[in-house]
Amino acid sequence: MLENAVLAPAKLRQEAVDQAWQNLTAPGALLTAAERQQVIRDARAAWAGASQPNPDSGVAGEAAHWLAADAEGLRADIIADFVDRGLDRLRYLETVGVVGRLSNVDFYVRALGASELPLPTPSTVAPTGTIDPEAALTNMWVPTVGQTYAPHVVDALPNEGDAVRDLHEPMYVLMTSVGDASHQDVLSKSQIEYMAARTSYLNECFY
Repeated sequence: MLENAVLAPAKLRQEAVDQAWQNLTAPGALLTAAERQQVIRDARAAWAGASQPNPDSGVAGEAAHWLAADAEGLRADIIADFVDRGLDRLRYLETVGVVGRLSNVDFYVRALGASELPLPTPSTVAPTGTIDPEAALTNMWVPTVGQTYAPHVVDALPNEGDAVRDLHEPMYVLMTSVGDASHQDVLSKSQIEYMAARTSYLNECFY
């Protein structure tokens, strides 16, 4: 029984990684598959130790590099500069999503001792263009959906929001179990929260 309990979450996580990889390397809401895959290359180069962005990748590559290398160093004026140089805020938001979910996929794969997943041949299908009609720029750096006090960032691009949740739940906990202190996976809920909080702290991330 214990073996089955361990294998089931692991299988779900692997399926989530496979699904996330297909999504990351495919066309998005505003970025083509080739553009999303270049974001992946730029982020991976930053994690591998590149000190500066690839000059051939333009402003989108610059954003991807700093999101991977120094996300906590980004400021409102830097994002405004990206916009002034041609990377609109929704395309920047999509880039944030790609780098964020890529970190989950790549670091998970590395932790298992496996090689990074190889990039496929980019699809030539056009981006979906799906944007929530209520997405608006308020007091955040990117357009959001909902009240100013607690806006939903990922849902400005609905498909990206779905992709976040599809990866979030198998890697963390079902949203319906977030408040359940008795939840038990391979780890207890307390152990899960301790690891999440510690990782967040080390990455200087709000949690």
